[in-house]
Amino acid sequence: MSRITRRAIGAAALAAALGLAVAVQAQQRPDPASITAAGDGPYVTPGPSRGWLARGVSPELTSVEQRIAPRGAITVAAVGEVPAFTVPLRPPVQGQGADTLPLSPDARLMVLADTHGEYEIVVEFLRRQGVIDANLRWAFGDGQMVVTGDMFDRGAHQLEILWLFYKLETEARAAGGALHVLLGNHDSMNLRGDLRYLHPRYPQTAAILGAASYTDLFTAESVLGDWLRSRPAVLKLGDLLLAHGGISPQVVDAGLTVADINAGIRRSLDTPVARKEELDPVAALVAGTFGPQWFRGYFPEQARPDRPYMPRADVERSLEFYGVSRILVGHTVVDAVSPLYGGRVIAVQVYPEWDARTGRPILEAALREGGRWFGVNAQGERRMLAMGD
Repeated sequence: MSRITRRAIGAAALAAALGLAVAVQAQQRPDPASITAAGDGPYVTPGPSRGWLARGVSPELTSVEQRIAPRGAITVAAVGEVPAFTVPLRPPVQGQGADTLPLSPDARLMVLADTHGEYEIVVEFLRRQGVIDANLRWAFGDGQMVVTGDMFDRGAHQLEILWLFYKLETEARAAGGALHVLLGNHDSMNLRGDLRYLHPRYPQTAAILGAASYTDLFTAESVLGDWLRSRPAVLKLGDLLLAHGGISPQVVDAGLTVADINAGIRRSLDTPVARKEELDPVAALVAGTFGPQWFRGYFPEQARPDRPYMPRADVERSLEFYGVSRILVGHTVVDAVSPLYGGRVIAVQVYPEWDARTGRPILEAALREGGRWFGVNAQGERRMLAMGD
């Protein structure tokens, strides 16, 4: 896919910070495969005396570790021009995240899709759209943001994105807003041991830290592994349904509620992909091709005999079954945030990359403000969406 093959990461400052001998010309960025594990981490797991153990990889490609108090904090290092930031650690999640939450139709809502390790682009977008300030702190007030999953894979800085969202979740709540992070198919793949799309630096990290697999750094006992397992795959937020891929007719035919879907996805996380035949029927459905993390039926160009294009009648049936007015999805790349089916579905996944011609970051999200919908981008611009209502 051209958008993915064209993507690049970082800048000359990033290469220098990681000690890489990479020549970078104007408007060019280093090949992602050249970024080594140097400077990766921290990965935080339970430590002695009810505290935490933060482990990472030094610039010299050696394992480093630090003991952290139970209510202590870790520091995530700077990347390029993005500054370092501090993350207060929280106790393990008690229970699971909500499947259904209220939301006023007048509430300000940002919906961002696949970030895929493109940390610098994500930060630039969030700053330009006023979600965070220059120091990476929540600046969206009582607004809410949903990230529809796929933080993992492809890009070289997925860990920084995870820690940033983990931190912003707390800051948003304190400001009267909210950040909702959903699980996409790539997030579940990594938790289940399917690492085929993982950036090359992360297997290096696992080897240096003595882990048999990168998945082992995200066990249910780790801070981020515990947090991710508490996230839903589908969220009903007011009169909106948010999912990574979408809702298939098969899921509606099975009569699965949002809670049923999320419970099935969570059960699948305990079963490695290599043993997927052990999944119960509901978990097998929701974790598979027609599940909400993988479904692509809203896009005619993705249609094939075993994955037909979804007629509008089935979209309306999904909306009625879940009692919502719209479904917002990522997963399938579009050139711009786009209303589909007369605005009943909004496609949000504009792949994050650097424009090869201008060097500017490309990323978009959907914004609902004052009851109207906009597509917004990494230059701070917005355009009203023609919803067809």
